[in-house]
Amino acid sequence: MISIIKEFEIKVQEHPDKLLYSFLDIRGNVKESYTYKEFFCRVKSIASHLYAIGALKPGDKALLVYPPGLEMICAFFACVKLGAIPVPVYPPSAKGFHASAEIMSFIARNCDAVAILSDRSYYWSIKVNLIRKNKALFLKKSDIFSKLQWFVSEDFATSDGEEFPQSHSDILFLQYTSGSTGTPKGVIVTHENIISNCQSIVDHEPIGVSWLPQYHDMGLIGYYLYPALKTGTTYGFSPLDFIQRPALWLETISKYAATASSAPNFAYEYCLKPGQISDTTLESLDLSSLKFLMTAAEPVNSKIYKDFLHRFAPCGLKAESFFSAYGLAEFTLAVSSRGTKIQSFNAESLKKYEVLPIESDQPAVNSTHLMSCGQLLGDTELKIIAPGSVAEEAGHGKVGEIWLNGSSKCKGYWNRPELSKEIFEARLNGNSSTWLRTGDLGFVYKREVYICGRTKDIIIIRGLNYYPQDIESLVAEDPRIRKGCVAAFALARQDGESLVVVAGLKNKTKIPDAHLINNNLVNYLGISADSFVFVPTRSIAKTSSGKIMRHQNKNNFLNNDLEVIHRVDIDQTENSGSGIELAYSADDRRKNTQISTGQESLIHLFRSYGLTATENEPLGNVGLDSLKLAEFANDLKTHIELQGLNDLSQQVDLRLLQKIAVSELFEILRDIQTGSLHSKFRFRRAFTLLKREFDTIEMESMQKDVHRSIPADNGGQCAKYERSNGQILVTGGTGFFGPFLLKSLLEQNKENIYVIVRAENHREGMERLRKAFAPIRSTPDIQDRFEQRVIPICGNLSRRKLGIDNKEWDFLANHIHTIYHNGARVNYILDYGSMRDANVNGTNEIVRLALEARKKMVNHISTTFIFGWSVKDTLFEIDSNERMDNLDFGYSQSKWVAEQIIRRAMSKGLAARIYRPALISPSIAGEGFNFDISVRLLAFMINNSIGTSAKNQVSFTPADIAANNIVAISNLEASAGKIFHVTRDTYDTMLDITDVFGDLTGRHFDIYPLEEFVAEVVQRCHKEDLLAPLLNFFVRSAGKISTMEFKRYNNSNYGKYRDLSTWGRKDPPLQDVVSGIYSFMESRGIINR
Repeated sequence: MISIIKEFEIKVQEHPDKLLYSFLDIRGNVKESYTYKEFFCRVKSIASHLYAIGALKPGDKALLVYPPGLEMICAFFACVKLGAIPVPVYPPSAKGFHASAEIMSFIARNCDAVAILSDRSYYWSIKVNLIRKNKALFLKKSDIFSKLQWFVSEDFATSDGEEFPQSHSDILFLQYTSGSTGTPKGVIVTHENIISNCQSIVDHEPIGVSWLPQYHDMGLIGYYLYPALKTGTTYGFSPLDFIQRPALWLETISKYAATASSAPNFAYEYCLKPGQISDTTLESLDLSSLKFLMTAAEPVNSKIYKDFLHRFAPCGLKAESFFSAYGLAEFTLAVSSRGTKIQSFNAESLKKYEVLPIESDQPAVNSTHLMSCGQLLGDTELKIIAPGSVAEEAGHGKVGEIWLNGSSKCKGYWNRPELSKEIFEARLNGNSSTWLRTGDLGFVYKREVYICGRTKDIIIIRGLNYYPQDIESLVAEDPRIRKGCVAAFALARQDGESLVVVAGLKNKTKIPDAHLINNNLVNYLGISADSFVFVPTRSIAKTSSGKIMRHQNKNNFLNNDLEVIHRVDIDQTENSGSGIELAYSADDRRKNTQISTGQESLIHLFRSYGLTATENEPLGNVGLDSLKLAEFANDLKTHIELQGLNDLSQQVDLRLLQKIAVSELFEILRDIQTGSLHSKFRFRRAFTLLKREFDTIEMESMQKDVHRSIPADNGGQCAKYERSNGQILVTGGTGFFGPFLLKSLLEQNKENIYVIVRAENHREGMERLRKAFAPIRSTPDIQDRFEQRVIPICGNLSRRKLGIDNKEWDFLANHIHTIYHNGARVNYILDYGSMRDANVNGTNEIVRLALEARKKMVNHISTTFIFGWSVKDTLFEIDSNERMDNLDFGYSQSKWVAEQIIRRAMSKGLAARIYRPALISPSIAGEGFNFDISVRLLAFMINNSIGTSAKNQVSFTPADIAANNIVAISNLEASAGKIFHVTRDTYDTMLDITDVFGDLTGRHFDIYPLEEFVAEVVQRCHKEDLLAPLLNFFVRSAGKISTMEFKRYNNSNYGKYRDLSTWGRKDPPLQDVVSGIYSFMESRGIINR
């Protein structure tokens, strides 16, 4: 059995820690990466989850719909490991959504797909577009989107997972070729095809750099499959990032000493354009490491080839390393390669299918320069078949259709038996062998392949295929154009191919709007025409049966034989800018309309956050931190309100905004910018429906995470644990509360304390811990203990096995007796999915560590936020909010799930305690680094001298007191297995706290009922206020806070065991607590004097 999985597993065993894939952002920083072992672990995790839920069986087809990144590659291999057949597709986006959605829908039906694997951003972006653009064509054709099961692979945690049987399908995947929107063809690619073609192309362990689309054969096969089979490494990034900053391509090659890279002809031309690669960048480049720089996927322009080589030779680019190649999906990937020769041929002879070379010493009259595509690879056989013949070879020195045979020849088109027979099983007269018909015209000269045309009418622009029928059909929808009287064709030019559309008019006095037609082409097909030529219908050349004669119409155009009524040349700069530039380009400029104030403010809004509006990633993934996200949402809400759309601004939910690609969001806002009732209705409908679905999916995801499998307790061995001869492990040591916890452990315990910290090495980890510990006042003795007993472990809660290597994991598993799991992401803005990795998956990994090897106790720091906005009069420590009531923001949701995981593990034998602090404030002395929402709100209240008379219990516990008592209780053996509310014994309200602030500052505070208080906060809050980024959360929560006015926390366990410990400390007076908060705020300069 030939299998790429089997081949890859060998590489994993031989080179587990070698880097396999690294994906970069537009600045060249690493966004995600995998070693061979890490990647295979991720693959197995996805496969395990899919198997466990019965999502895919051997032979099932699954569409892969992903943005650029590594998750699609993980999902691809996971499908293969299950024996399922992955089908990469171009993901629909705002631009050209109709065409790409229709293609995706057709592919799903054609291959009988049973599922769609995707990531969160594309899932929600597609949902948004389907709702926004729910026109007639989608009511039937796109119903497939709702019928198929969607699986967001990001929600599958990376872990050992459950064992599953590995299966095999001879078909590796289906590669759907670009082309007609109605009839894309799925090429059947086998394991044998890939391994054979790989052996013929890759002659070393490549270090590759690729921005090519991962759903395209050259990107997927060449830079994600082949490197994995050849012990290589790939550095990838998004095609959009290349377009926005082409220097990134060459900088990455230079930085990582890459040996291989590939691109279509247009990319080399693009790098040569003035201003794209600066002289400063040019001077810094070193391209001498390249062994393989290939130009392919569209006709190679010999001038661009020479110009690129000339420009970058001083950077170390070697002539023998830069070459052209020929290939096609139907032959896996590559047919011939390493073409470096430019040969002149007689142009008139080529038109007659004859090859007449012109040597350098001959006159170059009527000549054309062709770039060699090199020699045939591997066992590839090639025949030149005479055009128009009945499968007869052309003689020597003749041009003809290229036919191919060899082990790289694919098995046919999926579900297209007749076409497969015609294309993949062509036979020469008197020959039983079957051949692949390429449809390309070419010849062999001096053993090298040259391509000079096509037998089919496909138009190739920027490496993508377009069928003229699709273009003609769209153009003919204009009522002023006669149907069946449109011809679309490509013209060769110096810088690539251009698209010309000739259209016959019904009435020569009624000229169509060429820019409007072109916008339809861009939106539906993703292609822009270069010229529209309007002619009388009699000027359109047709056959006797009425078919368009494209070649004749092209010749008539070139020879000026058309009776031109009107011609419009489209400025391509209109279609090459950023999303903002595209949005208000051709039509607005043509009509000389003034962009409205509202549109200007929309553009400014996006630009002020460094966004171009072309980003196909969601807001949460484009470099905006959580506070910037909140500011953006607030500014967006303000922008909508300023347009007089107050009711619509209420629909802005940051949790949803985080899920939608930036480009989609920009399109939505453009829609409502028109002010039409229909666009407003679509906006409201889209967000109402999406919010409902979002809430459902979020709750289901939480429930699944709670019931994820927990390792067995090995016969109950974890029900009791031994503290002798062991050490302590702490997570979250560098956060606000962590240093206080470390101090209390150093005071009350004698063991070494290992702390998981994000750092590259031990030294950096120790520096981070020292920096976090420094603001905490400690005696010289405690400082000495810190240096002697605190040991950093470089890791990451979000990663499998906490991001630490096997050796350290085994050490911790065998030497730790107690874990203080304090690490968590605290954020009131992000949704559950964004908080899940650190707070949920991290807790799972802690449980896994606790149940491995020796017996361990887990002290889990939870929160009273697990009750959400509970309206229960008294919350007891035995309560757990089992029904998930009133959980509506990511932090509370993720902490609820984390606690449930601990509780389930306890029921299976885990020794543990759970601590639920309410609001942890700075220490009595004002120490710590706490800028959470409570401190921001209190600072705002002081600065504005306002308060509220709300009766809600406000339970601030100083960090030093909370940490001391948690450690004290944890040292009592009798406290094991219990839950503790780390709250104040007394009932205090915000009015009590405001009174203390009044005493400390001498200020008079205006006191308002809660509803009026919220209105005052909204009115007075400015963008520069610390509270501003969290204002939306505060306002959204105010109504729920008012319903909790009589809620109280019972802390009987906490009080009992705190008092039993000799280390236990009683609640300090409220005056001292508030004084500590005020001292902190004053020392940080966040209150006005």
